[in-house]
Amino acid sequence: MKKIRTMKKIVLAFIVLAVTFSSQLSATVHIVNQQGTAFSPADFTVIVGDTVRFQWNNGSHNTVSTDVPAGAELWNSPLNSGNQSFEYEVTVAGSYAYVCTFHTGQDGVFTAEAAPNSVQNVQRAAIEMNVRTSANGNLTVHVMNASGDQATVTMLDITGREVATLHQGVIASDDFVIRQDVSSFQRGIYFVRFQEGARVSTRKVLIQ
Repeated sequence: MKKIRTMKKIVLAFIVLAVTFSSQLSATVHIVNQQGTAFSPADFTVIVGDTVRFQWNNGSHNTVSTDVPAGAELWNSPLNSGNQSFEYEVTVAGSYAYVCTFHTGQDGVFTAEAAPNSVQNVQRAAIEMNVRTSANGNLTVHVMNASGDQATVTMLDITGREVATLHQGVIASDDFVIRQDVSSFQRGIYFVRFQEGARVSTRKVLIQ
């Protein structure tokens, strides 16, 4: 009996090591280049376990997270001649938003998807969210693939500060529309953040 238990433990340990090793082999480094006052690419997708490398080109910049999934680490790193790159290892699935605090409009987002063998992998379609504003100051948020659980939709300014709650409660449909009057908001870049449990999605919106 003891031998059987020992063998089970060995097999389990081997499986864990194999999955970990496989994940490490498939990990990718995604390079985000600082080009003038922009990040390129500004919107991309990664897999949990990948690394995002911010690469300096010229001038004085930084990369500062403004929104990350629950459980993920925030970051704040300079990008200049003395700090020419910064690497961030993605450990949690969800949406990440970041800015350069020195230059308005220099921002970006990326979405992390759970690895195929990860315990974070959720067998549901990824959240889709489309955000747009109209000339008369109306904001429309279209959410697809919500699961019907409690959800919160908030609006953040460029610094990551929450400035409005657009929705809080159950989203009963997987095709849900939120409308909000934002005509009184100051002009600038904002982020709309949807969270439903561990599922998070963030989109950038410009109010003019």
